[in-house]
Amino acid sequence: MYDNNPYNNNPYSNSNPYQTPNAGRYPAGVSGDRLALAAMITGILALATFISMTIYPPFIFGSIAIVLALLSRGRDTKMNGRAKAGIICATIGLIANCALCGTSFYMLYTNPQIMNQVNEIFETQYGLSYEEMLKMILEDGSISVP
Repeated sequence: MYDNNPYNNNPYSNSNPYQTPNAGRYPAGVSGDRLALAAMITGILALATFISMTIYPPFIFGSIAIVLALLSRGRDTKMNGRAKAGIICATIGLIANCALCGTSFYMLYTNPQIMNQVNEIFETQYGLSYEEMLKMILEDGSISVP
């Protein structure tokens, strides 16, 4: 029964009798705690950059947070609490940023006072108004600033 075979006639067992037989065969279940933490941090960053009235960072941080939160779940059916917090913060940041951008464009094109201010700023910087520049872009597809 006990011969010189270190596997004791079982090819799946390890030579160490105190370990589980298939310990090295299957990788241990990796929890997504680090990914969930990264999702929570980037979700908070998406919310914070929205509050600071920037345009692009909330989109970048929010999308990264959602992807990391989904990846942190792995094969589990439930999501970690940190991953949920990351998704919630990222979603709020993304929706609020879209609402801010939409409101800005709506105000620009419906309020003539704001459009006049934008036209004045464009004329001082570029030599032609915003509306003229927009017409040139739409007609020719290019801008030729004098």
